[in-house]
Amino acid sequence: MSQEGTFALTLGGIVFVLTVIWGGPFIEILKRLKIGKQIRIDGPQTHLTKLGTPTMGGLMIVVPIVIITAVMNLVNLVRTVIGRSALVPLFVLIAFAALGAFDDWRGLRGRGRGEGMMARFKFLWQTLIALAVVLLLYYGFGLRSLA
Repeated sequence: MSQEGTFALTLGGIVFVLTVIWGGPFIEILKRLKIGKQIRIDGPQTHLTKLGTPTMGGLMIVVPIVIITAVMNLVNLVRTVIGRSALVPLFVLIAFAALGAFDDWRGLRGRGRGEGMMARFKFLWQTLIALAVVLLLYYGFGLRSLA
């Protein structure tokens, strides 16, 4: 296995362990703050079991990934193209996590409690994020083929 592959697996292992360690306390904090699913009254009866299920759980995974990646790649991020290319997946992760967090937040605090973003707007934002990444890879990194 290459040195980069070993490094990536090590980072993945560290992130997994951190997520397992802080996952339980994080879920308890979400429950205590009553950051849980709001269910629409007109929805199916089967959805009532989701009532109060903690939401924003993506933060449990995203935060350790961002912290570990930033710390472990700090030197490379500044001086090499390899380090800069680590920013692309990190940007994608943060952008989609922010979109998911906004959707969850709207579901908790929005006008129609229990309703997040409309699917078409969420899809539009996902498409815009993907388009931004494609343009960055094409123009910023000169990536012209997938081979």
